[in-house]
Amino acid sequence: MSLFKKLKDDSKSNAMGVLDSSVARVEEMHKMYAELFHYGNLSEASKDFKASATVAANEKVAQAIATTLDQLAAHATLLNTVDYFISLHVPKIEDGGNFGVGVQLDLVKKLVEKKKMVTEAVDDLLKYNESRANALTKLKLPTTETFSSHKEDVTDEDGKTGKVELTSKGLKKSSSAEGPVYEACVAAVVAVDTLYYSKAGGVFSEIIISLVTIMDFIDKNKDKLVEPKGKSGGSAFSMY
Repeated sequence: MSLFKKLKDDSKSNAMGVLDSSVARVEEMHKMYAELFHYGNLSEASKDFKASATVAANEKVAQAIATTLDQLAAHATLLNTVDYFISLHVPKIEDGGNFGVGVQLDLVKKLVEKKKMVTEAVDDLLKYNESRANALTKLKLPTTETFSSHKEDVTDEDGKTGKVELTSKGLKKSSSAEGPVYEACVAAVVAVDTLYYSKAGGVFSEIIISLVTIMDFIDKNKDKLVEPKGKSGGSAFSMY
């Protein structure tokens, strides 16, 4: 009996559980995608994003990126579950080589590619806030001087008290601005929002494709993944 039989059984159960739930998972992700990335094209999205160009955050873009990052984390966990399963089901190396593991190696290659995609996507999407902040710093809204006055009771050196009018000056940021430079800065903020919104949509689609690809491969090759050398090869496992 293999020293890691329990770990093998658990990893197989977990991997098959992921496979069994994959269709429902894909359907849910398609629904989420439709809700987050509902614009007909990017120009339509940019037009809508202009209204949020002068505020601290574009909530629609922020939500799309946050949800996509969550899906990337979930997908990384799924890939690790499958990777763990495969690692524990590589058969004993026989004299002359470890023949019959080609299907397992094909899946391992796919997993490496998908994990790289996840890492790069997370790194890229996390740059959104910094990129938007940099664009916002160039968007300097005009300021105007404001004055206010009020009267206070003041006592002089002789002890006499009287009303004195005091004036204070401050700066007030205007919510309206004009001019080509200002419009260009607004366009820069909108461009950042549109760029990362587009990136998030592309990554979300890639997660769905990755999930379908990996699960379809496992579904079509379950027997060879669990018993790459067949039941006569000494494996103690069988599928459903």
